[in-house]
This record gives sequence, structure tokens and C-alpha cells, in this order.
Amino acid sequence: MTTNERVQHREDAAFFEEVKAVSERYPEAKRRYAIANLALENEMGIDYDRQVGVSRIEDGRIIKRFVDRDDPILARMRLCILRDIHGNCLDWREAEE
Repeated sequence: MTTNERVQHREDAAFFEEVKAVSERYPEAKRRYAIANLALENEMGIDYDRQVGVSRIEDGRIIKRFVDRDDPILARMRLCILRDIHGNCLDWREAEE
């Protein structure tokens, strides 16, 4: 673990303690939500202001691709599966044909 990762881990610890406290107040939501780490998306240079993920299940795998937010395919999307803290959709489940 690098020094930067250790510092980030300590800073994130307080955040996760707060999230844990909220999840304890709403136990019915516990199985529906999780905190996502966007390390892979950041490594790929995904710009969520400009792009959004589109996911599908295929052969027991979750496949995600990224499209521009103005892509016509998004008109068919009906289920947002990942939101940011402000409620903006970051990943949609691809509509079935």
C-alpha cells in the first residue's frame, strides 16, 4: 500500500463510519445498496460528466460499456443501477431487446 493510499484510507474511514451509521438507521435498504469504488473507471479516464455506463448480463458476467450522455441508446434505458451522491445516474442497465 502506498503512502497516498494509506492517507486516503484514513480520510475515507470517517466517511465510511457515517455511511455505516446511516445504513443502520435504514436496515431495509442494506441489501439494495453498496458503495462503489470507481478506480477502474478513473484509470480508463471515464468522465461521468460526459459519459455514462450501460451494463448488461451476458453468460454470467456483467458487461459495462461507456457512451456519451447524449447517445440515443439511453432513450431505451429504464433502470439506473448506479447513482452518485447527488442522484445523477452513472450506470444504466441495458434495455432488453
